[in-house]
Amino acid sequence: MDWFEEWFDSPLYEKLYANRDVQEAAQLVALLENSLPLEECSSILDLGCGRGRHAITLNQKGYSVTGIDLSKQAIATARQKAKELELSDIRFEVRDMRNPLPEKFDAIVNLFTTFGYFESDDENAVVLESVQQMLDPGGIFVLDYMNAQHVRHHFQPVDSGEFQGIHYDIERYIEDNSIFKEITFSGDKVEGTKKYAERVKLYDLSWFEEQLTDHGLHIDHVYGDYKGNDFDPESSDRLLIVSHLE
Repeated sequence: MDWFEEWFDSPLYEKLYANRDVQEAAQLVALLENSLPLEECSSILDLGCGRGRHAITLNQKGYSVTGIDLSKQAIATARQKAKELELSDIRFEVRDMRNPLPEKFDAIVNLFTTFGYFESDDENAVVLESVQQMLDPGGIFVLDYMNAQHVRHHFQPVDSGEFQGIHYDIERYIEDNSIFKEITFSGDKVEGTKKYAERVKLYDLSWFEEQLTDHGLHIDHVYGDYKGNDFDPESSDRLLIVSHLE
């Protein structure tokens, strides 16, 4: 089992990252609306949608949205949220992002570093092949990723904290051009000790430039944060690439 299959389906994942709220999603969606011709897009695919915060925000803006994710728990949560909000023209599906849907979309978004989870570069490139197959000609692809260079220079090796009576310790390290995170949970509300891991490839802009070009995608703009500032490899927190299928 890959690390993300076990970790993303754990209830501890949602609790640890509860700070990833709807307001943050709204800020990113606002940037997309202000910077892209999204008013021309009737259909948007959220590739690696997680628990649906971006997909739901996009749908509330009036777009027809499909969200796919490998995590059954995440998709169940997203469907429940959409049901509670009585949303229409939105659907969620359990699916590997390397396995393209048979339909085409006006735009595809891959947000908050849901790329680089696979062990080999070739496997990760298959995701871009999937994007190429699912985009209409001229369709927009937005990839929101970490700034790998900034991570290499500024990552925090250790971290700890507590939520809802659960203690956690996090260790981070870089190896094989990947950032690893080992997370240990303990406390009265945890049976013994639970350990999970994350591993994400550290790809620089140059890697994406080559790969996107190879998959027929032309880069239109590169942002460095959700406020719309230009990308700076030294100081930007994010690497937000806007491209279109030629």
